[in-house]
Amino acid sequence: MSRTATIATTTHSRFTRTRLAAAIGVALALMAQIMPIQAASAAPQEDVQGWLEEVNASGVPAIAVVVTHGNEVAVEAGAGQVDGRPVDEHTSFRIESLSKSFTATAVMQLVEEKRVDLDVPVTQYLPDLRLDDERAESITVRQLLNQSSGISDATLGFDQYAAGPQTPREAGELLSRSRLAFDPGTDWAYSNPNYWICAQLIEEVSGQDLDTYLQQNILDPLGMDETTSASTSGQVQGAPGHAQAFGAPVRVTGPDSWVAGAGGVTSTAHDLGIWLRFQHGVLPGGEEVLSAAMRDEMHRRQAPEGGLYALGWYSGPPADGGVERVSHSGVGAGTSAYQGLFPHETGIAVLQASSALDSYEIAASLYEASSTGELGTAPPAPGPGRDIVITLVAIALLGLFARGIVRSARWARRLGKIRATITLGIGAVVAAVLFTVPVWGSAILGRAATWPILFAGAPIPVIAVLAIAVGVGLLIIARLARLIAYVAAEQHGQ
Repeated sequence: MSRTATIATTTHSRFTRTRLAAAIGVALALMAQIMPIQAASAAPQEDVQGWLEEVNASGVPAIAVVVTHGNEVAVEAGAGQVDGRPVDEHTSFRIESLSKSFTATAVMQLVEEKRVDLDVPVTQYLPDLRLDDERAESITVRQLLNQSSGISDATLGFDQYAAGPQTPREAGELLSRSRLAFDPGTDWAYSNPNYWICAQLIEEVSGQDLDTYLQQNILDPLGMDETTSASTSGQVQGAPGHAQAFGAPVRVTGPDSWVAGAGGVTSTAHDLGIWLRFQHGVLPGGEEVLSAAMRDEMHRRQAPEGGLYALGWYSGPPADGGVERVSHSGVGAGTSAYQGLFPHETGIAVLQASSALDSYEIAASLYEASSTGELGTAPPAPGPGRDIVITLVAIALLGLFARGIVRSARWARRLGKIRATITLGIGAVVAAVLFTVPVWGSAILGRAATWPILFAGAPIPVIAVLAIAVGVGLLIIARLARLIAYVAAEQHGQ
């Protein structure tokens, strides 16, 4: 600075050039800071509105989004209808597993108040909690939140999506039938019961049920007046879910399962705009709900073995690449939701009354517009092609099965005992594979995938698989009966 002053006193022209260069430098620096926000705002509300209407027209019956930049709401828009009413930023949707971020925030409040320690066994607060595994006694609160407790869908001793418990304690009692998939803290596996236990923890420590705690300590202070929570899926309100059948949305519902802590929250695009700004730490008054240190800890990637899970959030790039972000998705019976905390204090949330189109696709397009200024082509819901092909294949196979049943006597005579027995064995394996799709599908995915859950996501493929499985089973029964009769007749003839 002193050298610049010297030059300025030596010559007026140099002073002018220096001052101009400094001004340009400052301007460029400021532009570098604000360009992401300006570019993100380049897709105005009316453009997003029209873009969402294209998504709606493709087969998504109801959708709403919000985009925030700093403490500003850049976009709040919706398209479609719910029970005859137009969808807007105040339309309620089920946010499914996005609810985990609310549960995690509640736990972190208790940590900040020193009523809960993240790194002590949860049994210190829940002495009656039991699993069918002695290793469970060492599970810490942090390991529940970052999904490294060892609790896994693959080793649960019950169907978590079946109707049953009505309180967190009853849900916890179901876990007494379950074992751990690994030693706590050595690996991670995403499983809803981790957050059921967190709900029970909140209830036990605070003396309030989860719904009341969230309302009084998080939702009311933040002014999220359009957000509620419930304990079972049958109690959750919001836009009804839809699946695609031959390119058309059809209403679907899942079983009335326990969801407290892991799901159960209903919200709107407007309220999630508040939530995103609070999580970004730019909402005035947000510090009173949870400090920056606690938010940072909640957003920090913590799952072992390279896992991307933080505490109630994922932290890192998506599977298909892209920028680092803190985010979470949610999928239910015909519903899909996504929330993301992107760079430059950009927040995006997407709510859909359909699982046919991944809400992440919508969020990715909205974020891309923050750098290009253009939304691009709206991603469409799947058309009827897949279901038509699957149905035609299923009908053709069922026709062959029917023909095989009619000709089963001829089949038994022609193949003989050994070849017929081998063929029946192969058929039995095929039938078993088809009937147990939820079993081996869950093992591959690492998540529970019951028939009702699969049907809610893809009704026509599920119906086709079950129909083919029944057809194979009937064919095996018919041919087995004819083979037994043929063998008996052959022995009687001898």
